[in-house]
This record gives sequence, C-alpha cells and structure tokens, in this order.
Amino acid sequence: MLDFKELELSDKEKIEPFLAIDGSIMADRTFASLYIWREHYDVQICLKNDFLYLLSKDHRSLRTYYMPLGKGDIAPAIAEIEADSRECGKPFHVILFTKERKEELEKACPGKYAFVDDRDNYDYVYRASDLMELKGKHFHAKRNFINRFLAAYNGRWRYEDIDPVRHRSLIHEYTLKWGRAKSGDGYQDDYRHELLAIDSALTNYEALNIRGGILWIDDQIVAYTLAAVTHNKVIDVMFEKADAEIDGAYPMINNQFAIHNFGDMELVNREEDMGIPGLRTAKLSYNPIMMTEKYVMTPAEV
Repeated sequence: MLDFKELELSDKEKIEPFLAIDGSIMADRTFASLYIWREHYDVQICLKNDFLYLLSKDHRSLRTYYMPLGKGDIAPAIAEIEADSRECGKPFHVILFTKERKEELEKACPGKYAFVDDRDNYDYVYRASDLMELKGKHFHAKRNFINRFLAAYNGRWRYEDIDPVRHRSLIHEYTLKWGRAKSGDGYQDDYRHELLAIDSALTNYEALNIRGGILWIDDQIVAYTLAAVTHNKVIDVMFEKADAEIDGAYPMINNQFAIHNFGDMELVNREEDMGIPGLRTAKLSYNPIMMTEKYVMTPAEV
C-alpha cells in the first residue's frame, strides 16, 4: 500500500525534481499550484521506489491519483496504484497523463487501460515576448483595448508589483468585491477555497517564488494577477482578476505584468479554460504557441 502524507511546504525541495522530471510544463506540475490548492484538493504525496505519487481526495467515492512521476517504467508504478486502490476498496482513475506516458503504458499493457482526452484541462502556453510586446496583426485587438484604456484613464492609472505584506488585505477585499460582482453575496462561501489559495500564495510569496502585479485607477485596485516561476524559464499565471466594466482592464494588467515580470522568462502558462466558452475564446485570442495535452486513465472494462 502507498503511504500517503499531507503536502507541506518543507516538501518543496524534495519533490520538485520529480515534478520537472520529464520536462512537462503543465501547471499541475508546479509546487506552488499544488501547495496553495492543497486544502481544496486534499493533496497527499508518497515517495516509493524512485517514483512520486500524488493523491487528490476530493472525490470521496473515487480515488483520484495523479500520473506517477519517475524515471523508470510506468507500468509497475500504475500497478502500485491499483494495489493501493484495492486496499482502500474504491475504484480509481489517474489524471494528468502526458501523451508520452500514455503511449508508453498502452504499449506495455495493451488493452488494459482506457484513456480519455481531457481537452478542457489543457494548459495554454505562450511566448513571454509575445505577451510583452503584442506585435503583429494577431495582437491588433489587444493593442486597441489597451489604447482605449490609456486614453480613458490618462494620468489616472498606474501599475505596481505586489508587495505581499502591504497589499495583502487590499487584495483580499478586492477579490471579495470581484467575486460578488460575479456571483453575489455567496462568493465568500462558494469560493472560499479560492480565497484560501490566494491567501496562501501571498503568505508564502518568496518561498513559492511568486510574482504579482496590481493595476490602479485613482488609487483603487481595478485588476491584479499572481503567478509562480516554475522551471526552465517558465512562469505560471495562477490568478488574474479585473473589473469587467472597465474597458481594457484585463488586457492592460496582462500586458503590464508581462512587461515588468517576463523579461527573464521564455514561456508563460496561462492554465486551462475548464471548458468555459468565453474563457476559451479569451485564451485563444492571445495566440498560444502550444497546449499541454492531458489524459485521464481508467482500467478498461472487461
């Protein structure tokens, strides 16, 4: 049986080499993302036989494992997962399978497992320089939004990198305001895990290698973003919120944050669209250069 334990900040140095072992840059492989969402997804970890196993216990009737991470053959690692799920008496699935590991397992165990393409959870990846410069006809609409913002708020706006101590309570209050505009007074209850994740990112700002930026108009926050530097000059944008009624606020925070923070980066992961049509349109509008394919594995039906 796999001996799982809760994810702790002290695990960062130990498990980061496993998270980066195959070069995948999916957001789910960043320690920062795993850590700030650990309570929501009840993230558990186990190291055994040179593999990292991750368990998410948010599905109480179904064991949810992440694709095991290690340099060896994956078939024995999946056998460990099967044995663990049998011991617990629950069915299981394995999420976040890369295309390469999927093909490896299909070759090693033909017909034993079924895979589903998890398109709604593909991450969108961009060139950092594209988001900084917005050059060319593909970014014409974004430049127009920004120019309208600059004309409307000339002399009234400013950008500032986040100070996690000085700005923490302001960001919390703005997030509540943003949430109420989206979903009414129930936001604090319905999205309490998002508030906890944002608070965790600010609390552990340096330890998790977080960067953030705020857009102000007349000394009022109108947008902010939080991102984590991962590995190989990749930054993962975890949160981006802006006043929807302010024309250009989203493109402006996106571009200003990029200008101030992407100079030493090559790629930007802006995460998944969750199958939400408007979000998919917005993410595609920034012209991703690639998407991180993800698959869900289950035992094949006999």
